[in-house]
Amino acid sequence: MGDINVFTGPMKCGKTQRILDEAQRQQIAGKNIKVFKPKIDDRFSDVQVISRKGYKTDAIAINNIDEIKNYDADVYVIDEFQFLKGDLKELYRLANSGKKFYIAGLNLTAERKPFGNMGDLLCMSDNVQILTSVCEVCRNDNAIYTYYAGKDKTGDVLVGEENYIPVCRKCYEKLMREKNN
Repeated sequence: MGDINVFTGPMKCGKTQRILDEAQRQQIAGKNIKVFKPKIDDRFSDVQVISRKGYKTDAIAINNIDEIKNYDADVYVIDEFQFLKGDLKELYRLANSGKKFYIAGLNLTAERKPFGNMGDLLCMSDNVQILTSVCEVCRNDNAIYTYYAGKDKTGDVLVGEENYIPVCRKCYEKLMREKNN
């Protein structure tokens, strides 16, 4: 039996680094690994997953979760899962057939709502690690939210970090009060 392992939390908390570390560990163990990223996420590269520390690996860009069934592997590594569309049944089926998953994704939108399929993924995962970041307002080391600090938002999803910052609960509430006044 395989398993589904998820690293989640706000922006800049090390999610991508964690899945890249796991990919390297599984590669050392001799496993066949496939790395995926959503096509919409072209911030650092169209064909690689790259961490803030500069670690990188080649990746297959996909739009839909179901596309991974076209690639045979022992271990599937998926970055920015929140941007992928589709049904999670394929992940569950592959995990039941002995495949391992290491997945990174934002758990919440800037409005503190479940982001894409992440809520369902967290419920079906074997292991979930919720990571924290450093609040970019007060420097508290327990930032759990991603706050939209840009101008008017013109859609549900803006890919990129220039408009978003990790914040702690206290700063999120303060910023929201100021924004709504």
